[in-house]
Amino acid sequence: MIIVNLKGGLGNQMFQYAFGRKLSLKNDDELKLETAGLMSANKIGDIYRPFSLSQFKIKKQIATPDEVRKLKYPYGILSKALRWFNFKILKKTHTQFEPHAMKKTGDIFLDGYWQSPEYFEDIRETLLEEFTLEEPGETYFKDMANKIKGTESVSIHVRRGDYANNPQVLKEFGICSKEYYQNAVNKIAKKCASPTYFVFSDDIDWVKSNLDLNEKVEFVSNPSLTDAQELILMSTCEHNIIANSTFSWWAAWLNQNIEKMVISPTPWFNNTSYDSTLIPKTWTKLVK
Repeated sequence: MIIVNLKGGLGNQMFQYAFGRKLSLKNDDELKLETAGLMSANKIGDIYRPFSLSQFKIKKQIATPDEVRKLKYPYGILSKALRWFNFKILKKTHTQFEPHAMKKTGDIFLDGYWQSPEYFEDIRETLLEEFTLEEPGETYFKDMANKIKGTESVSIHVRRGDYANNPQVLKEFGICSKEYYQNAVNKIAKKCASPTYFVFSDDIDWVKSNLDLNEKVEFVSNPSLTDAQELILMSTCEHNIIANSTFSWWAAWLNQNIEKMVISPTPWFNNTSYDSTLIPKTWTKLVK
C-alpha cells in the first residue's frame, strides 16, 4: 500500500498525488490518501486548506487512521522521534527531486512536497485524464470556457494573498512584480497577433489598478468558481503567464496546446530551495 499525506493548497496536493500515482503504477500497488492533516492544519498555525483534489477524477480512496498509523509509525515512538528530527531539525520537506525515491517499494508513507515533473512526466496521459473535473461547471464556468475557446487566449495568474501580506512568506517566496507581467505580455505580443488575456487572481482589484494590459481582457476569478475550475480554465488557454505558484504551474503543465508559450518567473522562490527541474526547458523564464 502507498499512502500520500496531502498538505497545502490544490497545486501542492496535485504534486503529491502525481508522485504517489506514479509509484502505484510502477509498483502495481494500491494508492490511498491521508487527508487528516488538511483538516487540522489551522490547529498548528497553518492556513486551512480543504481536500481540493476531490473535484478531480482521481483515485479517491482515503486511508483509515489505523492504516496511516501502521505506515507512518512502523516502529512506534522511535518512528515519531525520527520524523520529528527530519522535519524540525534537518528541515527535510522533500521538495527537490530525489531519484532514490523513485525506487521505493512495499508499504510506503509519502510525506513531502515532491515538486518536480521528473517524478511523473512519463504518466502524463494518466494525469491528464485524472486531473479533469468530476462535475461539469455551472453557467459562469461554461461561459468563460466558451470565451477562451473562441479567442487567441492567454491566461495570466497573479498570486497575491499571503505572498503579499505575510512578511515571512514574502521574504521566503517573493512575489512577481508588475515589470514581470509587463515583460511577459510583451513576449506574448511577439507570438500572438490578437491575444485576449484571461486574468486569474486572488486580488482582482489589485490587478485592475496595477497592470496596464492595453489589450482585450477578461477578469475571470469569481466566487462562483472553485479553485479546480479556475485551474482547468487556465489550462485551456492557448498560452500561459504564470506566477511562482504551484497552482498556475499545474495549469500550464496540463495545457495540451503543442505550440503553447508558457512564461514563468525566475527565481521561483527567493530564500526557499526548489528543484532545478521544476520549470520545463520549453518554458520561457523571465526575472520576477
